[in-house]
Amino acid sequence: PLAPLSQSARLYYDNSGGIADSVRIVVRDEGAWEDLWSRATSRQSSPPGRPAVDFGDQMVVAVGAGRMTPQDRIQVDSAGFYTERTVDGEEAEYFVVVVRTFEGCRLLDSDAFPLEIVRVPRFDGPIRWEERRDRQMDCPQLNGDGP
Repeated sequence: PLAPLSQSARLYYDNSGGIADSVRIVVRDEGAWEDLWSRATSRQSSPPGRPAVDFGDQMVVAVGAGRMTPQDRIQVDSAGFYTERTVDGEEAEYFVVVVRTFEGCRLLDSDAFPLEIVRVPRFDGPIRWEERRDRQMDCPQLNGDGP
């Protein structure tokens, strides 16, 4: 079943553009984790240390939104195992990751590249991504008249 991620599952969040593309990445080994962390923190003047991950029991998921604005963000809402019956009557198990992208008011005219990295239970089978989008509704109206 899907479950919300705990705060301790969240390993990193940044919008400086270490990974500027819209991505969905699953990491299941130390070498790929080292590479992902290096790329994700490459724009930091003093990058934080890479968190330890037990790849025997865990895997890492990274979600990047691509070019957005500083008010926008991305997060992994929930994740978990899901079983469904195939057309052959067999059961197939998947790991589902629910990704939510929040679009802010877009008041700042600058680029940001939201990226979140989380730790989830290890699964060696197929991953399914469920995408959800939200938009901030209480944005001030900009009519171009100025103050």
